[in-house]
Amino acid sequence: MTTIRTARRRRLTAAAGLACAATLLLSGCSDARLGAAAVVDGTAIPVSDLQDATNEYLTIVPGGDPKQAQVAILQSMIISEVLDEVAQDNGVRVPDGRIAAERDDLFKSFGGRRGLVRTLANSQQQPTILPPGGVERWVKDRLLFNAIAEEVGGGPLNTADPESQKVLVEVQDQLTKAGEDLDIEVNPRYGSWNPKRGITPLVSGGLATPVDGGGSDGS
Repeated sequence: MTTIRTARRRRLTAAAGLACAATLLLSGCSDARLGAAAVVDGTAIPVSDLQDATNEYLTIVPGGDPKQAQVAILQSMIISEVLDEVAQDNGVRVPDGRIAAERDDLFKSFGGRRGLVRTLANSQQQPTILPPGGVERWVKDRLLFNAIAEEVGGGPLNTADPESQKVLVEVQDQLTKAGEDLDIEVNPRYGSWNPKRGITPLVSGGLATPVDGGGSDGS
């Protein structure tokens, strides 16, 4: 009797394994994409991490739009990976101590972490959706961008100088190229990835048509 039960359990386990494999094949999803908001070069950004970050942001900015916040936060997470790639290509890094010092200066100016998040969200010029747990990464990204620009331009930039403007265009071109070269996939519920525009939200109820009608050619 025990032998029969054991055989049945084995058959059920095998059947369950085959069912899971069939589901993966039919959906076209790899293990990395399961439960992912996006996958960048094989590394998943879990939906749970995105939701946690969004909830933290909405706790501080309760009037924020949840859908808009999710897309903006996910885009920032992806851009951080792109920046890391370009920084590595240019041999640039930012010391942790410098990031901490810059963060502390911002906290002093804007009343701590929560104050900074609220100030950025309510900016009249360029509102920025920043979850409180993402402050350090946001600071690092700003410093990395400046460091890359200085490396490309051979020294400190002067935004009033036409040559510096050319350097900024070159850096943007490098970021766009890295956004094309990296294998970036976005969960359709959030939109589709475009190296020049970031995440393009999709029409409600559809999985292939961007809101701006840009089609699916990736341009």
